[in-house]
Amino acid sequence: METKSLPERTLVAKAQAGNKDAFTELVRRHSGQVYGLSLNMLRHREDAEDNLQNVLVKAFHNIKRFEGNSRFSTWLVRITINEALMKLRKRSSERISDYHPANASEDEPRSFPEIEDSRQDPEREYISRDLTRKVFRGLNPSLQDTFILQKAEGWTNRELAEAQGITVSTVKSRVFRARVRLRQQLMALTQPGQVALQG
Repeated sequence: METKSLPERTLVAKAQAGNKDAFTELVRRHSGQVYGLSLNMLRHREDAEDNLQNVLVKAFHNIKRFEGNSRFSTWLVRITINEALMKLRKRSSERISDYHPANASEDEPRSFPEIEDSRQDPEREYISRDLTRKVFRGLNPSLQDTFILQKAEGWTNRELAEAQGITVSTVKSRVFRARVRLRQQLMALTQPGQVALQG
């Protein structure tokens, strides 16, 4: 039986058993989504391509850890987000080193690709991304994935429901709960006197 016609669960099991063709088919099915989300978060084509490669390498080495409690695509989305956030952190630390030329010796050439960010107020963008990373920390992974796919990727409630194997009303509930939780976290970060509500 050709791998293209196999259901995803079978492909995952085969890939976990070391079948490279099965993993290649999983990559074929999901690399577009991983690249799209990477581009949305990182804003640069080269960074998104880098992130796609990093995600696929990480997925290949860790596929035996995938327990099947969620869809394979959800697991990949989580890896994608984590890798992209790591890249953003690295990028922002390089940008900070640009403000202190004495510390920037060998890293200096790396600052050149960031010049194009000047049109978007890079400092404000960094603060915004850093805040986003902090408010997402501690958010339930299922809420996080649903919220990001809808708001950043533009997935419809119906598409999310089908992809995650849940109802449309559950999607709406998750997005609502994520929004409330993120608002609480944001208030706690921007108004230190306030205590984040636990939920």
